Amino acid sequence: MKFWEDDEEVEGPAALYSINENRFLERQWSVSNGNENLYGRLIPAVYDGQVIYINSSGYISSVDFETGKLNWSRYTEDVVSTGVDVNFKIISYGTLDGKLVTLSSQDGEEIWRSNTSSESLSPPVNSGSHMIIHTIDGRITGYNSKTGERDWFHQTVLPSLTLRGTSRPFIEQGFIFTGFAGGKVAMIYPDSGAIRLELPITLNEGKSELERIVDIDGKPVIIEDLLISASYQGNITAINLRDGRPAWQEEISSVKDLVTNGNRVFAVDSRDIIKAFGTATGAIIWEQENLSLRNLTSPASISNLIAVGDYEGYIHLINAQTGNFEGREKVSRSPITEIVSKENFLLVADISGRVQKFSLN
Repeated sequence: MKFWEDDEEVEGPAALYSINENRFLERQWSVSNGNENLYGRLIPAVYDGQVIYINSSGYISSVDFETGKLNWSRYTEDVVSTGVDVNFKIISYGTLDGKLVTLSSQDGEEIWRSNTSSESLSPPVNSGSHMIIHTIDGRITGYNSKTGERDWFHQTVLPSLTLRGTSRPFIEQGFIFTGFAGGKVAMIYPDSGAIRLELPITLNEGKSELERIVDIDGKPVIIEDLLISASYQGNITAINLRDGRPAWQEEISSVKDLVTNGNRVFAVDSRDIIKAFGTATGAIIWEQENLSLRNLTSPASISNLIAVGDYEGYIHLINAQTGNFEGREKVSRSPITEIVSKENFLLVADISGRVQKFSLN
């Protein structure tokens, strides 16, 4: 007798079908840092002609952006959970045991390290005067970039249940922007930590604690005077920064970074369906469902294309205007974790700690 006949069938990842390839990726170089574990978002950083990457075991390297030749490397002996930010000649990262660490971008020598209130899972950001990090306890903190002394912090109240992740702070128009687990994005003065605006992206209206999880873990985007952000089990919302009022809103569940290309903003939802929205009105222009449940990366924008990586080591190139596939390349035997676009190139990191540079043809 069978007892499982009435069980719901579990949906698997979408199978890939053959496509007409019009665009191709050509590998320029490949380097491996190795990686035993992956604790947070280990995103390659491009700065001053070099690519800097750190693995979760604390091994950091700088390679020449053009050639992939090693400039320097060192073992920090940290358990790293954030990946690196590099700016103003300073590398910064966060650790699993609650440290913010800065190194020289010239040789990797340590400058200072400070205690944070808890671990972070996304890279810090450098305003020039302050190093800013977002920790999983709902706190965003500013440290003096020269001394490492804590100058200010902003604490939000976390819901009782949240996802394991933090939105990556970024600086634009002279302000820090970052999303929080309660479904809001804050606009913060980098020198004082004072809040200029706190903008609700999604209201916490679910019946159960699980349904009320509306974390903003992906990076928002700013287009002219519009801030566009998306949340888990919530919405993608555009807010006018001049008056703090919503310009448009559509339903989506996403924890990935948003990206823009032309007059469109692109999101990968929680089922790995890629959606294109018009930035002015929020109208859905197209949806690409043929990569569903393939554990996609956050999207990257390159030329007139959107690039995403998947769990089988493929990079998919999608036409930003039509949503049709333009190319596909298997670049790794391991799942792809991050893609960074720079000019006409892509930097691709996989779960094994390998970073590759590709040109688009």
